[in-house]
Order: sequence, then structure tokens, then C-alpha cells
Amino acid sequence: MTKWRGSKPEKCDLCGKPLAQQFVAGKTVRGPWGIMCAVCHFRFGMGLGLGRGQRYDLTTLEKIDG
Repeated sequence: MTKWRGSKPEKCDLCGKPLAQQFVAGKTVRGPWGIMCAVCHFRFGMGLGLGRGQRYDLTTLEKIDG
């Protein structure tokens, strides 16, 4: 599995709320990429996979999907 290489994210780039158990690093319908909580990814994310986004576990920082 691939691990997140940056510092541990603390909040969603879109809504500003603290991240819970997982986060998505991905492209948004607005254009730029960002760190998203599950709710914002559902509302504004472009999905998971190559060129769209990856889901990570917030505790282990290991990639879960995408």
C-alpha cells in the first residue's frame, strides 16, 4: 500500500472542519485539488482513481482506495 508522504492533514480544505477517520486528496469540480472530508468529497470530488483522487486512513496514513 502507498502511504501519504506529506504532513498529517488536520482539516478539510473546503469546509475547514477537522478530519475524522479518513481523508481524500483529490480533484474537485471547482478545478483545483485539495484535502477533503468525506462529505465534501461526496459533494465536490471527482471520484477516486488515477487523476481523480485517493482516500487515506487518517491514523496510519495508508492509502485505502483510488
